[in-house]
Amino acid sequence: MIQDSVISPVACSRRPDGVTVWTQRDYDILQSLAIRIRMLSVTQATQIWWPQHESLRDSRRCLRRLAAGGLVHRYVINAHPLLAVTAPLTSWKPGQPEPDCHELSLAARRRWNRPTIPLEVFTASKQTANLFGGVAYGLPRLEQRDHDLLLADAFVAYRCNRPSEAEHWVGEDFLPKAGFRIKDPDAFLINDHGQMTHVIESAGRYTPKQINSFHEHCSALDLPYELW
Repeated sequence: MIQDSVISPVACSRRPDGVTVWTQRDYDILQSLAIRIRMLSVTQATQIWWPQHESLRDSRRCLRRLAAGGLVHRYVINAHPLLAVTAPLTSWKPGQPEPDCHELSLAARRRWNRPTIPLEVFTASKQTANLFGGVAYGLPRLEQRDHDLLLADAFVAYRCNRPSEAEHWVGEDFLPKAGFRIKDPDAFLINDHGQMTHVIESAGRYTPKQINSFHEHCSALDLPYELW
């Protein structure tokens, strides 16, 4: 797991000798991008780390400073406006009835109904991924970007409303692959004993077949899940 001693998350940003040191906020941002989510917009970062600020100025300045240091990559992409979800489409746990995959697919797909807009987003750099033991860095593929921004929305909801659970959030890229031609869930909640206790999935534009496949995967492992 992560060795917190690799980088000291102290409260100052520059030592007397001129060497820049990460702040606790810097450390948290970089850790989140390295092991929890692949991509984060400026708006999403502001909601987590600058919740009292109406302006994006401070969050943008901080993220661009990290980019200038080679710790994150900055991109401007065309993407659907953020959905800003605050609750999952559905939750399921063992013993409950199977979900209505058709209705869930309709609910998921009808949300994507606006033209794309330019969004400023940030990802981990290879250096940051290596420091935290992750493997994901750089911009996701074009067809994954809306999906990953929706997952980031779910992460924002956890950080703002369920912070103690958010500490146990681990992204799929930080864990071993489930198997050949098996779609790994997007994120897990992992307890202090290293056991998966919950699955979190971005529904994106999933078809009924994709939702059913995801449900069967979790059901076979007796894993509760949330579909966002």
